[in-house]
Amino acid sequence: MKLIAALAFCLVTACGLPQGASSTSASPSSSPLAKASGRLDAQVPMPAGFPVDVPVYTKARLTAAAGFPSTGPTSWGMEWQTLDSVSKVQAFYADKLNQGDWIITFTSTANGAFAATFRRKSDSHISGTLAANNSSGVTKILMSLVTPAA
Repeated sequence: MKLIAALAFCLVTACGLPQGASSTSASPSSSPLAKASGRLDAQVPMPAGFPVDVPVYTKARLTAAAGFPSTGPTSWGMEWQTLDSVSKVQAFYADKLNQGDWIITFTSTANGAFAATFRRKSDSHISGTLAANNSSGVTKILMSLVTPAA
């Protein structure tokens, strides 16, 4: 779990945002994003090129995101926040990532947190990690995804 959180932290913050990555401010031409409110951080836009068929928890706000396009594999790191419980988030992903072209494997579930890996059924090279934990009444959902070179 700590490794997944560290990876997401590196992808989203410590490594910096590459060209075209999402930041905490929206451009004037983009749709309005939610400002920080209550216990949730400000919303950021979805990074360009992120696969549209990856399930996203519907009651969560994307609060950190970065895409790392390259001539090789492309990777994304994201964090969502929700006031829903970790168990609701886990149930959502257990259902949605076992439908269609996705499969999920939970690697750890304990003390109000979980960690999992997921991949495409049709191309196991498209894979990611998913984790969620709750602190101070906010559930953080961390996702990383890697796709092979096109």
